[in-house]
Parts: sequence; structure tokens; C-alpha cells
Amino acid sequence: MTELRRALGPVTTTLIGLGIAIGSGIFRTPGTVAEALSSPVLILGTWFLGGLFVVASSLVSAELATRFPQAGGEYVYLREAYGPFSAFFFGWGYTIFIAGGGAATIAAATGEAAAELGGWPQTWAPYLGAAAIVVITMLNLLGLTVGAGLQNLLTVVKLGVVALVTVAALWIRPGVTEWPEVALTPGAWVAAFLPVLWAYEGSTDAVKMAEEVKDPERALPRALLASATVLTVVYLLVNAAYLIGLGPELAGTRFAANLVLGRLWGPIGPRIFAALAVLVFLGALSSSILATVRVAFALARDGLGFAVLGRMSAGQAPIASFLLTAVIALAFTLFRGFGQILGIYFLAAAVLFGLSYGSLLVFRARDRGPTPAGQFRAPAGRWLAVGLIVLQLFLAGMILKDSPKDGVGTLALLGICALLYWPLSRRRSRPAASPRR
Repeated sequence: MTELRRALGPVTTTLIGLGIAIGSGIFRTPGTVAEALSSPVLILGTWFLGGLFVVASSLVSAELATRFPQAGGEYVYLREAYGPFSAFFFGWGYTIFIAGGGAATIAAATGEAAAELGGWPQTWAPYLGAAAIVVITMLNLLGLTVGAGLQNLLTVVKLGVVALVTVAALWIRPGVTEWPEVALTPGAWVAAFLPVLWAYEGSTDAVKMAEEVKDPERALPRALLASATVLTVVYLLVNAAYLIGLGPELAGTRFAANLVLGRLWGPIGPRIFAALAVLVFLGALSSSILATVRVAFALARDGLGFAVLGRMSAGQAPIASFLLTAVIALAFTLFRGFGQILGIYFLAAAVLFGLSYGSLLVFRARDRGPTPAGQFRAPAGRWLAVGLIVLQLFLAGMILKDSPKDGVGTLALLGICALLYWPLSRRRSRPAASPRR
């Protein structure tokens, strides 16, 4: 089955972005950001800057998605802008580092929370995270309806947990009020900004399911901008509450909400949070896998991947693509920690999404005549794309400087993905027609 039915309504489309983004990031990273910046103004300013980044990314993604409302998202844009080689490079790089690495980052945080819940040593965390990948993958194999329903339910639960922690933080007061002096260097700011971006990551992933969205020309721009706006407001409120309730004690905490509920409810508080966190992270993992596997599916449907990856079950689940993503995620989870996977993820993302943002410049240069009816046009789209590309290049350079071993390994594997195009391209069939808007 390669023809997809449009089964996703506007609410589910919006919740996909929220469901992927709200998870390990907002619960795992505020302490890391506070430790790197050590200033309430800089902390909130960095979270606000992350919101501006995701709004800009949403506007660019909305225009690209309404030009080519097909499964695969950025993979399709690169195929149409640069040709099959770039699409092949992006598709396999994305499947390894973004789909697999992204799921592994969430799973790593899930394992940490589960270890705290069970009172087990953190050395068990990778194995608990791996178990989460297996469970969520098996549930998504049941089909699109089950996967989408699961992510909708868990996204609502996640928003409730975020609200609970935010209100709880406002009820307590910090024991320490003096922030330590920390020199703000480019390296320190990047160390803070990458976790912030991770908290927002995934908000635009609904574009990968554009071929399954009802009325994508209207639904996708609204869903992407709604997700970006809600995330920015929620994250600013959560971090403001942490700063009010915890103050400098926020810096360096693994799970700030753990500390908040411990202060409010005593020893039972951390256990309650750990249980809620596991549920939240499982929801984020489910949402992430549901959307990102569509890239491997689109790749294979165009003949740029193994044919089995391009097959859908009767329930509209790309079973082989799910299993491939799960295997990659398991490898990352078992052999790298949360921080290491995060650096690898964002270095690959800088290369892959930089190309995607550049595709908007290509399409704008090709445009002739007025904008077709129904196609969203991002305001200042060219400038937004250029700004996003420059920021991605800056982050890539800083990651390479701070983590040269993993950085070189990531670039080497991306290079291998590119070289594999020639022996595998002989399998290529004619790509599916792209409805131009």
C-alpha cells in the first residue's frame, strides 16, 4: 500500500507538533540551561530566542509544505529543489540521525526518569530507554489510527503535567537567591541554546505527514504556527515559574520538576514526578516515531531505499520503516548518553535542515507569476531562510569545536550516506509526482 488516505484533522495535526516537542526537552533541560547562563534575564531570553527560531522555521516549513503536500516533508523539498542525490543524502541522513537519534535522545531521558521511579541505579537507564523504544514501536505498528490516538491522548496528559509543575513551582521559594557569576562565552551560550532547541524540536514534524492531512493548504500553516506559539508561551511560563520557585537552585538539576514536587510534597513528590515523566516521555517518543518514519517511507517509495521500507500495512503503518528506526534508536540509546546524542543530533540537523531551508530560496528563484491559490507564502521568507541557515552553520561549528570526536564521526557517516547513492541509485524508479502549488 503506497497511496495514503487523508485521515488527520486539524486538531491532530497541531497535536503532532506539540506531542513531539513537549517531552524530554522541557523536563530535562532547564537545569542545563540555567547552569550555563546563570542569569534569569539570559535564561528567559534564550528560551524566547528559541521560540523565535521555531516560529521562523514554522513559517518556512509551512510554505514548503503547501508547495509539496506529500509524505516525507523536507525529503520531498530537497528532491524537488536539488534532485535525487540530495534527496537520497537527506533521507538516509535524516533516518539515521534525526529519526533514530531523536528517538534515542527521548529514550535516554525516559530511561533516566524510569530509573528514578524504580529506585534503580542510573546505569540501568540505557536499558530502560531501550525497552521504551520497543514498546512504543510495537504500539505504532498497529496502524495510523492507534498511533495518532495514542499521541493525542498523551499530548493532553503532557500539557496537564506541565501545568501542574508550573503551578507547583510558584508555591515554593528558593533557599538560595544569589546567582553565581558565570562568564558568558560563545561556548557557554551554545551549551544553553542546544538544549533549548531540543525542547522545541519536532514542532514542525507534522509536515512529514502532509499527505495524510485533510485540507493541508489551510491545516498545515495553522497547525505549525499554533504549535510554535503555544510552545513558546508554555516554555516561558514554565521557566519563569522555575526561576521564581527555585532560583539559583535550578542550575544543574537533571529534572527541575523533581525538585519542585519534592519541596511541595516531600519524599513522595519525586516518585510522582518520575511516574508522570515516564508517561510524558513515552508520549513524546510515540509522536516522534509516528512522524519521522514517513521520511524513510517516502525515500523507498521513490526507489531511493529498500522497497520494503515503502510499504504500508492495511492500518497505514510503514512497518519496515518503524523497525529500521527502532534499531537505529536502540544503538544510540545503548552506546551514547543524553548529552552525547544531543550533540550528534544537532550537528547532523545543521547540515540536513540547512539544505532544507535553502530549498525555499531555490523555489522562490524559480517562481514566475502570482502565488497559486491555496499556497501559503511566508512573510520575508528569503530572509528567514538565510537567517536559519546562518544559525545552523554557527551551531555546527561550535559543536565540532566542543565535541570533535563525535562530530567527525557524524560527518563521516553523513559522507558515507552520500557515497552510497551511486551503487544504490541503480535501483531508483521514477519518483512519485509532486503536486505543485
